[in-house]
Amino acid sequence: MDKYEIVLDMIEHPDKYSSQELDTILSDPETRDIYQILCKADSALEANKKIDVDAEWEEFSKRKRFRRRFMMRGSRAASIIAIVCTSIVAMAVGIAVTVSVTDHKTESPSPEKVAVISSASASESSDTTANSEATNIPFTEDSQILFEDVPFSTIMDAVADAYGVEVRFNNEEVASLHLYYKLDPTLQLEEIADQLNTFESINIIQDHDTLIIN
Repeated sequence: MDKYEIVLDMIEHPDKYSSQELDTILSDPETRDIYQILCKADSALEANKKIDVDAEWEEFSKRKRFRRRFMMRGSRAASIIAIVCTSIVAMAVGIAVTVSVTDHKTESPSPEKVAVISSASASESSDTTANSEATNIPFTEDSQILFEDVPFSTIMDAVADAYGVEVRFNNEEVASLHLYYKLDPTLQLEEIADQLNTFESINIIQDHDTLIIN
């Protein structure tokens, strides 16, 4: 399979790949660029923004100097909506990823409510009060939060706020890692911890109402 096919297969069948295999695949700059373009398009769609996917692919093709192997016909954006990134790339110390693909049924389900928190918005909120990130996050029980390149501590503040638990970092280096992560409040706290533990260098242990990060 070429790099395009590998990325698509990885997204459609994440269970076929071990964490080590995902690390190896995404360590290749060209493969990672393809993956990030798809995720960028999906993030914009979930935030109800418009994105010119044709322009993204054209820019990528010029930069890498190789031929586009396939064309998405009709609405490219519509074809990418099915891709939902549960955990994307941990950029600071390594790359670990888990991806879930949602099946869209024939009947029209109610649209997902997704709030996007980016590194820029997290930095602005941190200039006001020490722990303002979580309080400024537009969290509701039926909405999801997509974190884009934000500190792990910001994500854990939101988890603590959503599930009514305390968070304790034993490793400040881990707290400063920048991650891409989609927080789904319909999941159990144990499932959230399991998802985050798939990232390299993160180890979350639950002790009653406290999450301990080593």
